[in-house]
Amino acid sequence: MTYDFIVVPIHAESHWSLVLIHISDTRDACVIYHMDSINTYHDHSQIGALLNTWLDHGLGLNMETSIVSIGITQQTNNFDCGIHVLYIITKLIEAGKNGQLLEYLENGGLPKEWGTDEIVSKYRLEVRELLISLVESDT
Repeated sequence: MTYDFIVVPIHAESHWSLVLIHISDTRDACVIYHMDSINTYHDHSQIGALLNTWLDHGLGLNMETSIVSIGITQQTNNFDCGIHVLYIITKLIEAGKNGQLLEYLENGGLPKEWGTDEIVSKYRLEVRELLISLVESDT
């Protein structure tokens, strides 16, 4: 089985950001898309270098890579970075199923309505309710 995309949640210094690696059809190049709800928190080039090493040595994929910062809505508090990552992953999966993912990535940003404070707060509550129901079903 081959994959065109690899989703990589990144955690460093008490903060979560997200990487989506797009591997070309010819398997000789990839683009590393970095999405961060606090743009200045994680160093894009450092993440790109680490993932390039992982792709080369860890997966044996020796290919030309480039890293692109993708604009996402910025969080307005200091605790929703993980929720932003989870939410964006679900939206990326939906966009992939609808055939819109590459269009969004190539245009340099994801739809602004994906990450408003109101939507992310609502999603946080949905995740909370899901976790509570899972715990309750196990007891």
